[in-house]
Amino acid sequence: MANYTLEKEFLKKVENNNDKQNEREILNKDQIKNLLLKYPKLPQDYLIYLQEIGSGSFRECQFNISSSLFDLEDLGLNNYYELKSNVWFFGDNYSGDFSGFDFDKNDANVVEFWHESGELYYTNKPFQAYIREQMLMDENGKEIL
Repeated sequence: MANYTLEKEFLKKVENNNDKQNEREILNKDQIKNLLLKYPKLPQDYLIYLQEIGSGSFRECQFNISSSLFDLEDLGLNNYYELKSNVWFFGDNYSGDFSGFDFDKNDANVVEFWHESGELYYTNKPFQAYIREQMLMDENGKEIL
């Protein structure tokens, strides 16, 4: 089972803890339960992340994790892009690209939506490995420069 101790220690080192951009909300058990009722195929490592690190941005808006999932229709972009209906996003890179899960594929790996091409990119990475990359952190807890 996923554990985010290494990531929490890493963020303590690289983030400015006085910067409001780095504030995150830890989700409680009821919030997690509600997410699972709506999206039963959510990967455990994503749910644990929300309970240990929380929703919100990290590294002064390097990446943002939402407290709930969203799709292109929620963003008003469904008239511009056509995607399978069972792709749901959990975050974005502040540059117009979104990250999420393809529940039809149901492999718990992260998929990215690239706004410039309107295409999905399958990362073949589970959430924890993917989010470490977004934090610019290697597997040993060191900063990727």
